[in-house]
Amino acid sequence: MWLQKIFSLAPAKWPVGRSIRTAIGVGTPLAIGLISGQMLLCLWVTLGVMMQSAAEGPGSYRSLFRITLIAAPIGALGYFAGYLWLLPAPAAIAALTAIAFLAGIINSYGAAYSKGTLQGLLAASVAYGLAPEIHAAIAFWHAALLYLSGVAYYLLLLSMEAMIDKKRPQRQLLANYLTALAHLAKARLSEEDKHNSQIQVDAASRMAIDKYQALYNVLLEHRSANSARSKENQNNATILQAGDSVFAAILAESNILQLRTSADTLQTLAQAIKHNKPLPKPSTDLAANHRLAMRLNELSSAIETLDSVSARASRELSQILQISHVWKYRSLSLEHLIVGPQVLKTAAKLALCMAIAFSMQYVVHGNHWYWIPLTVSLVMKPELGSVFVRAVLRTLGTALGVIVATAILLLIPKGALLLLILVGLASCLPWAMQRSYALQSFFLTPLVLILIDLSTPGLHNINYANQRLMDTAIGGIIVLIFGYFIWPRAQEQHLSGTYQAAMTALANYFRSVCTATTALPPSVRRDIYSQLSNLRTQLQKQLSEPAPLDREAAHWFPIVVATERLTDQITAYAENRQQGAPLVDAKKVEQLAQTMQAITAANLSLAENTLYDARQPNAVFLEQVSSTINTLLRLQHQEQPSDK
Repeated sequence: MWLQKIFSLAPAKWPVGRSIRTAIGVGTPLAIGLISGQMLLCLWVTLGVMMQSAAEGPGSYRSLFRITLIAAPIGALGYFAGYLWLLPAPAAIAALTAIAFLAGIINSYGAAYSKGTLQGLLAASVAYGLAPEIHAAIAFWHAALLYLSGVAYYLLLLSMEAMIDKKRPQRQLLANYLTALAHLAKARLSEEDKHNSQIQVDAASRMAIDKYQALYNVLLEHRSANSARSKENQNNATILQAGDSVFAAILAESNILQLRTSADTLQTLAQAIKHNKPLPKPSTDLAANHRLAMRLNELSSAIETLDSVSARASRELSQILQISHVWKYRSLSLEHLIVGPQVLKTAAKLALCMAIAFSMQYVVHGNHWYWIPLTVSLVMKPELGSVFVRAVLRTLGTALGVIVATAILLLIPKGALLLLILVGLASCLPWAMQRSYALQSFFLTPLVLILIDLSTPGLHNINYANQRLMDTAIGGIIVLIFGYFIWPRAQEQHLSGTYQAAMTALANYFRSVCTATTALPPSVRRDIYSQLSNLRTQLQKQLSEPAPLDREAAHWFPIVVATERLTDQITAYAENRQQGAPLVDAKKVEQLAQTMQAITAANLSLAENTLYDARQPNAVFLEQVSSTINTLLRLQHQEQPSDK
């Protein structure tokens, strides 16, 4: 079961645009190098394209430009570490360790700085490890400039896609969110088997919350870049608010016809947005004065405020090319520079592992020992997932990739055919990165080995596959021992504290919904869902960890899921509460709210037999909330995971 979790593949569609850009970006400079005979110089250009393509994540074109223009200069600085080769080895290792520690701190300043420090450490590993070879061919600053020229070529390809690609990232994420809402409406249609129906609703609700978070991050990502509240920001906020209102209305709806029609409407709307087609007209099957119909019409009207792609493409391109605007996005003040003990601990782990990795030059003979610190740099990224899992997956993926690389290098002579194979492997990388880290390593290994072979003078292939596998395994072992196993890994206190904060906010939300004459703003509910979503994401990563962390996550995961169900129930009641209806008994509300806040406390007795008079207003709702709280209490008081 544990191995199944590690090797499971995430669902992902083939990213056609990214695959084409990566193939062209990698293939063009190498083709020029093959024709001109300057393959070594073109190697640095190719690395600039590859690193940016590998660092590309979800987001708008504006965010991709912003991240690249911040991360790339940091990555280019790594090539200057090659000058440390002139120092005695102990002094150079000490300097590289200090650089790694500083990178670990800068890594915490945001996504752009995290990607930049990773690129910088990779460049430093290559530059210092190949310092004699590089120094004999070009200056290190020259390599940095060639790397930046590769970055510029990557941005050129990205800007061309921004002008011609009709499936804009924002539209894709919006379509995904609407599809998730449609699935939620369909899940609420199944009433025959209430147990399975509730499971389906819980899963669909979690998916809708996660898609909303992704959409929120992209639509409002540039809000802080402009001090003025632009019309585009207002339109984006309206779309998010309308979508959240539809989510709440679906949870509260009980009419089967309305749910079925709403699901079809949302799915049709999602397809229209995804393919940039005219939005469908409101369905005549939905009553005009019905709440869910009104919410859907509001959402459709908000989406219509989006300009067409063709009209906005040139304007957005001019915006994302404004470097001053990109750097204005975030300035690091003194407050931002101050970090906490957890960041320092993470930086210390990275520095220790990199120090040991660079010291391997005394043990591993040959000029490719630098793959060891390179492996450590790639694996020691906790924000990308479990360090333990990434070390295992990278080693195994590399082992399989070595087999493929060996076969290719033995059978295919150096030349144009080998270059075409390399381009094909590069086009698979964007898809492999979304599926699994092992799959990414599987494609990346032969790609790197062929790239090195092509840049090496001579007519015959040079196979470094065995060394590559050995160095990767050594790097993985260093990470597992010195970056993972020797450090305390107890997470129970952190999980309990994070969950307690979410339950306190939920209890206050419950009090407001039940006893206040004016409800709290929707942002309060969204913040609760966001906290629970983040906690669930953290637990999903931890489920793949070895014991006892996997047991802790397995204990907490159903608790978080049940808490999200409780939030759904309160949200549905808030939607269905009619104006002027009797408020819930304040004393009973306070009793349940205090129980919510004390969920994580020990020795809390269950209220299994709490009964509410069915003749009283809101009795069914109180029974429902009480039942879910009892479920939470039972889950909380199950046997806790231990290290024994």
